[in-house]
Amino acid sequence: MGAKRVEQKASETALFAALRRALAYKAYQDEKFGPDYLAEYFLPPHFRFFIRFNKIRANTRDKLDGFLPGLTEYMIARTAHFDGLFVHALNDKIPQIVLLGAGYDTRAYRFADINAGTRIFELDIAPTQNRKRKCLKKTRVEIPPDVTFVPIDFNTESLADVLEKAGYDRKGKTLFIWEGVSYYLNVESVDATLAFVSHASHEDSVIAFDYTLSLTEENVRGYYGAEAFAQTMAAHHADETLMFSIEEGEIEAFLEQRYLVMVDHLDNREIEWRYLVDDSGSLIGPMTGHFRFVSASPRVTT
Repeated sequence: MGAKRVEQKASETALFAALRRALAYKAYQDEKFGPDYLAEYFLPPHFRFFIRFNKIRANTRDKLDGFLPGLTEYMIARTAHFDGLFVHALNDKIPQIVLLGAGYDTRAYRFADINAGTRIFELDIAPTQNRKRKCLKKTRVEIPPDVTFVPIDFNTESLADVLEKAGYDRKGKTLFIWEGVSYYLNVESVDATLAFVSHASHEDSVIAFDYTLSLTEENVRGYYGAEAFAQTMAAHHADETLMFSIEEGEIEAFLEQRYLVMVDHLDNREIEWRYLVDDSGSLIGPMTGHFRFVSASPRVTT
């Protein structure tokens, strides 16, 4: 693959993900629904100023929810899910964690105090990484020595080449976190990433990612918030449209065809009841219904 980059600016969707995490922190300020106390550092100064005020925060969330119903709840659940996997890996002293499309992920910094030597590779396009590093420096958040920034264009560059040049050890057990990324890639890039995990990583490695179901005119109204999501993405994020999806019920076969064995899978209802139920047993809100979580490991062949 060539090395020419097609992206010329930092990811807007990564910025809006940080905004939603920042709003969740302001609203809840707890480990379950709002743990990301660093997210606001990646917002433009005027955003950071305005979200200080309760009324403006409420209006901002109402507007976001109007355009994308259930996405705030989905982001809360997604943060909790991948936080849990990240912390578990650190506690198990796994040698490597690879964040595929890290965006403004803050786990390497929020959980630095429990990292006992796990090497963390943050992969993303150069403009997003450059902006992230500037924000961290400006707010005096120290980048731990275990963190390596690795610029990559997933659609044009080889994951194997880029990672190995950065010091990745293919013989070391690895957790790959692929959060909020797969659906923005073309099919060839998705296949290349999964092929790397299945063939160029330790057999006990795990790739954990979220994906979207395929939406059609026939089924889009059957998933909460899906129709509004599709319309908003087309209207406001035309340069970051959804490119990859999987049919309902096909994930296990999809992984098997790519020499991966499914370890865990959560549909929207399972995600809601695992991550979006408060202490009283009530759901804080429904999530956008066409997203799913899955984890898989390389299929051992003899």
